[in-house]
Amino acid sequence: MSRDGRDKTTRVLYLLHLLNCNPHGVTVPRLSELLGVHKRTVYRHLHSLDDEFHASVVWQDKGKWGLNPGFVLPPVMFTQEQAMTVYMAARLLLAQSSVYNEHIESTFRTLSSVVSPPLRDEIDKTLKWMKRHKPDSGAVKILNIVSHCWNNRQQVRIKYWTLNARQPQVRTIEPYFIQPSALEHAVYVIAHCHLRNELRFFRLDRIQEARAMDETYEIPEEFDANEYLNRYWSVMAAGEPREIKLRFRREVARIAWETVWHDSQVTQQETDGSAIVTMKLALTRDLVSFILGWGDMVEVLSPRGLQRKVAEAARKVFYYYEDRETELEPDLLFAMAPDSLLSSDDMAFEREPEGSQLSLFTD
Repeated sequence: MSRDGRDKTTRVLYLLHLLNCNPHGVTVPRLSELLGVHKRTVYRHLHSLDDEFHASVVWQDKGKWGLNPGFVLPPVMFTQEQAMTVYMAARLLLAQSSVYNEHIESTFRTLSSVVSPPLRDEIDKTLKWMKRHKPDSGAVKILNIVSHCWNNRQQVRIKYWTLNARQPQVRTIEPYFIQPSALEHAVYVIAHCHLRNELRFFRLDRIQEARAMDETYEIPEEFDANEYLNRYWSVMAAGEPREIKLRFRREVARIAWETVWHDSQVTQQETDGSAIVTMKLALTRDLVSFILGWGDMVEVLSPRGLQRKVAEAARKVFYYYEDRETELEPDLLFAMAPDSLLSSDDMAFEREPEGSQLSLFTD
């Protein structure tokens, strides 16, 4: 096949993909922009689809074009960049759970069939590593039911066990969005709960049973999961966003410059070498945990409410270990223990200057 023939085939497959992604139709000028070709070329491809696939492929109405229901898309072709994107997305989904999921495996196998080495070799290694995950058909089944109902806008009857409850509770929910969280190693369902008559988060591994209902629902047009989740540090959250300011000490200021934790983030360099990071987020427990994870490397400048939450959490941690500390002081413990009994981590901790955590951020 000539280069021109390959280019045309690629364009036609991408055209079908774009039509499939726009079930309500898309205009020719927009297709011309996305395909990077003249509008005449787009019209030529659209009019030739029926002949090429020997079927009624597209519909046209009021300047928009779309795929007719029932048309099956041909095999997907990936560029190297697209294949890497799918690979990394599947790896992230794999990282958030230690449970074997056959659908993640099938995704990797499909991807492996359309890419070339060395990416294919890395996918094969991942598939072998996945086999060490423990199977949990119940968890995968529940994910499939909830996903199916979300895509078909069907209500779901679930038996849900909240963290502090003595037993599971039956609820009817209308899934608005499904969000995996690698940070919390969990998948969450954002759904309207009939019992509470409001939008709630449901952790998938706390759903004991799930059953699709015949009743359907509509997601409000104003709901945008991206905007909704953007107010929070992670998935599980509540409260309104507020402006927060964090000072990163000079030793770790570069990390603050290199990392974008949130799209509202503004990083400002100070004359002493530190960095001040400003973000707009709700004050949540996971945000407090993030700050505490930096120890004395990060200081909360504002708001006062976040300072109190961090101080309270740090105080509770201190009290938890305080009694144990009085039994045997840490400095005395290191002085008494011979080097042969100390792990490499202990030795590194002993040599670390007081108040420094730079060993956590080695090059």
